[in-house]
Amino acid sequence: MIYILLPAYNEASNILPLLDALAGEAQAWQAKNPGEDNPEWAVHAVVIDDGSTDATGEMARRFSGPIQLTVLEHSTNQGLAAALRTGIDFVLQTGSSGDWVVTLDADRTHHPRYVFRLVEKLRTGRDIVVASRYAPGGREYGVPLWRKWLSHGARFTYRMFFPSVPLQDFSCGYRGFSWDLLRKTVEQWGSRLFEAPGFACTGELMLKMLGHTAPARVTEIPFELHYEAKGGKSKMPAFQTILGTLELLFRARRWLKNFHSG
Repeated sequence: MIYILLPAYNEASNILPLLDALAGEAQAWQAKNPGEDNPEWAVHAVVIDDGSTDATGEMARRFSGPIQLTVLEHSTNQGLAAALRTGIDFVLQTGSSGDWVVTLDADRTHHPRYVFRLVEKLRTGRDIVVASRYAPGGREYGVPLWRKWLSHGARFTYRMFFPSVPLQDFSCGYRGFSWDLLRKTVEQWGSRLFEAPGFACTGELMLKMLGHTAPARVTEIPFELHYEAKGGKSKMPAFQTILGTLELLFRARRWLKNFHSG
C-alpha cells in the first residue's frame, strides 16, 4: 500500500484538482508496472482537514476517482504538526510492514507526478527519499524573494549542523519513507514526535527518522516547486519557523549519533 498524506487547511479550491491529478498519476504508474492488482500497488490518499473554515473537507469527499480516499477532520485548526500526527496515527493503525508513506502539500505547489518517483526509489531499499529543489535538475518557480531567503538559509543551516546527511533539502515537506521506519520513530518518541513550533515540524520529523536509519538508505530526487500554482496565501509564520528551526537544530545533534556511525 502507498499512503499519501495531505494535510490541508482552507484548500477548498485546490484539494479536488490535486486528488484528480494524483489519481491520474497513479493510474499511469500502475499501467507501467505488472501485477497492478497486487496490494503493493494500491494507493490510499489521506486528507487531514485541519479545522478549515472553507469547504475543504466537503470538496475532498466529492472525489470519486480510482484510488482509495479517507478524509480525517479536526474540529478546530491545530497546525501542521497536529495534522501530520493525525495522518501518521491513521497510517500506523491501518497499514503494515512493507507499506510506503508520502507526504506533500495540498496547495498544488507539489505536483503528484513525483509521488511515484519517490516510491520507485523507496522500492530499491531506501528508508527516506526527499523531493529536492536543490538536487541537480531541481527548480523552483514563482517563489517570493523572502521565501527563497528563508529556504536557502534553512538549507545551509541544516548542512552546517549535519554535513554527513546526504540531503540538500531538509525543509521541503514532499518526501517518502517506509512504514517500518515511521513505526520505529513513533515507538521511540510517542507523544513527543512533534515538539518544534510552526512549520519547523517538517524538519523535526526528518531528523527524528534519521536516527533510525543509515546514510546509505537516505537519498533525494530532483523536483520542480511551482509556487505560482499555489491557491491562496502562505500559511507559514516565518519568524516562528526560524526560531523553531534554530532551537530544533541545537537539540537534534544527539538524535543522529547512530546515523553518523551507520
